Amino acid sequence: MGASVDKPAANERFAGKYGLGFPLVSDPDREVTQAFEVGGLVGSAKRSTFLIDADGTVRRVYDRVKAKGHAAQVLDDARAIWG
Repeated sequence: MGASVDKPAANERFAGKYGLGFPLVSDPDREVTQAFEVGGLVGSAKRSTFLIDADGTVRRVYDRVKAKGHAAQVLDDARAIWG
């Protein structure tokens, strides 16, 4: 699941453009952003990734995410945690 401070229509366009196979939560009121403490510049959020267990336990946090190689690293870490 992903979250963005963008409005739902913008998230839908983004997901369609990149063929995302997971839902994007729209967080224009920044409730999710505040809950995960990833507030960025005014009107934005820091790019961060969280690996979270089914019971809600945060297993890994990635701050200052750079796109190149990130998905592979997260997948490797998820496999190491959950097999």
